[in-house]
Amino acid sequence: MTIEQIRPVRTAQQSTVSYRQVYHRRIARKILAEFSHERALRPVETGPGRYLVGSADGRTEYHFRAEVLSLENWAIEETSLRRVRDGEELPVDAVALVVDLAPMLGIGPQALPEYLEEFINTLAISADRPDERRITATDLAHADFQTIEKTMTEGHPCIVANAGRLGFSADDIDRYAPEVGNHFRLVWVAARREDCDVATVTGVDYDAMLVDELGTETLAEFDAVLRESGCEPDDYRYMPVHPWQWTEKVRKLYSADLADRRIVFVGESPDLYQAQQSIRTVFNATTPTRHYVKGALSIVNMGFTRGMSADYMRTTPLINNWVRGLVADDPYLAAIGFEMIFEVAAIGYRSPTFTPITQPGSEYRKILSALWRQSPVALVRGEQLSTMAALLHLDHHGDPLVGAFIARSGIPAAEWVRRYLRTYLHPIAYLLYRYELKFSPHGENLILVLDNGIPVRAILKDIGEEVSVFGEPAGFPESCARVLTTEPDEIRNLGILSDIFDDYLRPLAEVLHTHRLVTDEEFWDLVAESLREFVAAHPDLDDQFAKWDLFAPEFGAVHMNGLQLRNNKRMVDIEDSYASLIDAGHMLVNPVADRGRR
Repeated sequence: MTIEQIRPVRTAQQSTVSYRQVYHRRIARKILAEFSHERALRPVETGPGRYLVGSADGRTEYHFRAEVLSLENWAIEETSLRRVRDGEELPVDAVALVVDLAPMLGIGPQALPEYLEEFINTLAISADRPDERRITATDLAHADFQTIEKTMTEGHPCIVANAGRLGFSADDIDRYAPEVGNHFRLVWVAARREDCDVATVTGVDYDAMLVDELGTETLAEFDAVLRESGCEPDDYRYMPVHPWQWTEKVRKLYSADLADRRIVFVGESPDLYQAQQSIRTVFNATTPTRHYVKGALSIVNMGFTRGMSADYMRTTPLINNWVRGLVADDPYLAAIGFEMIFEVAAIGYRSPTFTPITQPGSEYRKILSALWRQSPVALVRGEQLSTMAALLHLDHHGDPLVGAFIARSGIPAAEWVRRYLRTYLHPIAYLLYRYELKFSPHGENLILVLDNGIPVRAILKDIGEEVSVFGEPAGFPESCARVLTTEPDEIRNLGILSDIFDDYLRPLAEVLHTHRLVTDEEFWDLVAESLREFVAAHPDLDDQFAKWDLFAPEFGAVHMNGLQLRNNKRMVDIEDSYASLIDAGHMLVNPVADRGRR
């Protein structure tokens, strides 16, 4: 099938269909595509480029046109989707699709209702979005950082039920969901010093940082509240709490601590904050150069309960400190303008009740913690910041934001992709091959800096939780041991081949291909060219390139949806090795393997 045949076409008939139906089709396409990619579904070809997936009960058939691209990437034409039940054609319904296919997807009868809850919540983000919040791709390509952030509704590019928010009410969604873009204040509490773990990077004093973040007047008000409660401020540490966490968890589970004044409510933040895509991280909307704040939020979202523990808070800034020291003076990273924004301070409360009776990892240790991450705003001057997730965004008309960026740039699409790959792929590969640092650089974890739509450099975030350190580096601090990993040489290249190629570049290639910007073949030619350029620029790393081959013929697949279905509250055990996530029976053909020596 040609690229012209598969490109989504906006028709007059489609314009009369409600956006709800548009997004039912869009997410139905994603279900069929991603579960076919993971081989949970096996579409049957009924003609050239035409496929059929039947329901588990044999009564319903889903017909569609598709092109199978590199990495077993199913580019399904949304407008071709047809649902036929007992011979009668019915409207495409994404929820019914999940029910029809559940046994084939590995969703048992007991698990199906909860999975449907997460799925329906995810669907509602786009389908039920008010028209006034819908922004065209052309307008979004000129928008500011936080406007782009709140317009992202797709979530993780591979995971279908990626925004379940189990625990949030409808009112909570309106107040705190990132796609709503509301501004709200954080709750502030004081906790007894002896119950708190506090850690900072070198050069940051916790109390001095609070002066910068809150101001002396607010801190004086907090001190006054403590004294009025019969408490001495020097005996306490101040910490922020997400307002939902305060109402739903802290006030309930720690009611005795509040009664005993081990925890004291002292007020609210003077600044307003806006939730980010990661939902428990908030951006300072009043003073954007101040730090992000990330706090515990005990809802279930995309395969995890999103709490944060004192066990992690006591080491997270130390890990950031070590990574910062390792790369701070690197001339290559400096030359390409690559930056990291670090988690500079953290605090966690150790409950006298729950900590002694639980082990690290328990959700009951993840109720009251917070960390501060640097803001990227101070790193730009007249340039545009955008979450990299934006490159996968399609507006309500089906137009891709990446296409609008390319149009704004005024350069050919292929050249735009070249510059993007140098901005993103090169520094992430360099960190792996030079320093043996593997990150999780998916769209939400990376911020692009654009100049008139052209990617000029990248900013990586979420260092302490996402980094994995291979081997045992000399002088590595024992306090950071939780990020050490020992993976065999033959799978270390998955930090690029799986985490970047399969998880992010695969869906990006489809967007570019189906919207006639760059074909799939051209895209992977550009990726191979970019990697050859990168390898040639670093001959001193030849031994590492040989051991962790970027041009290996194939690599093991990681089934993200399968992991979530196995355990939606902890889809990945961070103590497990990376190798444990790989489906040994499913090898993907590396799309740059045959292009490696051209």
